This record gives sequence, structure tokens and C-alpha cells, in this order.
Amino acid sequence: MTPNDEKRYRERIRQWEAAGRELERMRRENLRGKPYDWKEVDALLELGDLYDGPPRQTSGLVEMQYWFRKAAQQLDTSNSDQSTRSDRE
Repeated sequence: MTPNDEKRYRERIRQWEAAGRELERMRRENLRGKPYDWKEVDALLELGDLYDGPPRQTSGLVEMQYWFRKAAQQLDTSNSDQSTRSDRE
């Protein structure tokens, strides 16, 4: 990893952290202004009750990490292709 790549990754991380904080703030603001509706709560609980699929064996974290790694590899490949093209021009 070059220093430039590391700088880009760190900047992306900062952007995601800022976006996450803002989304959490918006979510809390929206929930704060929402009145309690027992029908909505009951409908959500019923969804879990009606689920007829196989029980989950994992939390899904391993699969999520797999997809993040795959996306990062594709990003690295596309960035290296672009830098190679710009070097030739």
C-alpha cells in the first residue's frame, strides 16, 4: 500500500464516521418526534412470530466481512487500472 492509498483510506474512514454520526443523529431526531403506535409495534413483533424459515446459525458478520473484502479488492483493482492508464498517458 502506498502512502497515497493509505491517505485515501483514512479519508474515506473519516467520511464514513462523519456520515454515520449524522445518520444516527437524524434517526434519533425522527424517532424522538414519532408518537408510540402499538399497532406498528405489534406488526413488527408478528413478523418475527410468522417467520417460517430455518433458524439463523450465525449473526451474518462473517458474510458481511466477506463482501466488504470483495468490494475492497474490486476497488483496489479499479484504482490500479486507472493509475496504470494515467501513467501511460
